[in-house]
Amino acid sequence: MRIDRISPLPSPPAPRRAAAPGFAALLESPGEAAAAEAAQPAALAAGMFAAAADAEAADSRARRHGKAMLQALAALQLAVLGGSEGAARAKLAELAGQAPQADDPVLRLIMREIGVRAAVELARGGTSANVSIG
Repeated sequence: MRIDRISPLPSPPAPRRAAAPGFAALLESPGEAAAAEAAQPAALAAGMFAAAADAEAADSRARRHGKAMLQALAALQLAVLGGSEGAARAKLAELAGQAPQADDPVLRLIMREIGVRAAVELARGGTSANVSIG
C-alpha cells in the first residue's frame, strides 16, 4: 500500500463581522475608546459590589431577626411553664410582625419556617397578630 503526501485543503476565510454603528466613532479616536473601555468594567464591578453588599446586608438583617424570633420562642416556652406568658407573647408578636426579607433563597425558607412556628404559637395562645409568613 502506498501513501502519497496530500496537502491539506485550504480552509475558507472566517466571515468578517461588521462593526456596530455605535462603535464606529470609538474606533476613530483611540483615546475615547480606551476611556470607554476602562470605564465599563469599573462601572460594572461597582454595580456588582453594591448589589452584593445590599444582598449581604439584607441577609444579615434576616439572620439577626431570625435569631431574635428563636429567642422569643424559647422565652415563650419558659414563660408558659412559669405561668406568665403575656410579655413573651407580646415580644414574639412584635418580632413576627416586622420580619425582613432575605436575599438568599435558603435563608428565606428558614425565615418562613420560623414565621410559621411563631404564627402557630401566637394562634395557640389566642394572640391576634399580623404575622408575615412568606
